[in-house]
Amino acid sequence: MSFEATVSVHLTSWNDFAFHSYSKYKLGKHRSNALELIQKVPPIEVEGDMAVCDGGGGALGHPLEYIKVGNRGGEPVSCIYCGLRFKQKGGEHH
Repeated sequence: MSFEATVSVHLTSWNDFAFHSYSKYKLGKHRSNALELIQKVPPIEVEGDMAVCDGGGGALGHPLEYIKVGNRGGEPVSCIYCGLRFKQKGGEHH
């Protein structure tokens, strides 16, 4: 199979290949580096065994997520909706 045939199987056109190869948008024009950015936010320390996350945006947030942070040895646990990380204050409680 030639290079052109291989590219056409995975991309709709040569322009798509050129766009993704040389674009300043390394993740694609309509993608973001949100996961990279959320990892830069330090874990939020909470007292008790349970954290509650709503995305912090009021009406623009997400459904409430109850996150068990107890018995994790201080390891952060991520919200399944927004990726914010929470950990138990002290972290060594069992």
